[in-house]
Amino acid sequence: MSRVGGGTMDVVWLEVQMWTPLRGQLRPFTEVICDAPDPLPTDTTTWQDWAAAYLDVVAAHDDWQAGRYHYSAERRDEGGHTLQVFARGYWEWAR
Repeated sequence: MSRVGGGTMDVVWLEVQMWTPLRGQLRPFTEVICDAPDPLPTDTTTWQDWAAAYLDVVAAHDDWQAGRYHYSAERRDEGGHTLQVFARGYWEWAR
């Protein structure tokens, strides 16, 4: 459990969208609930590195289609509403 903003955080959500080249747009793909890193990254670049490494593992395990994805690493409340976005970025997956 990591501390954030005076409280604690057990999980980080990765919201993932897949790039569809024929339509030239992103479409919702999946949400991944991750154990929060300990200690929590303190800057956006470190969050992006952590998210990309986590997505590498999930994509390999679940055999995702190769391509370009967009993600956001988020803290959410119990209802699933975004409270804080730690990082956003594009990530390329190749099997």
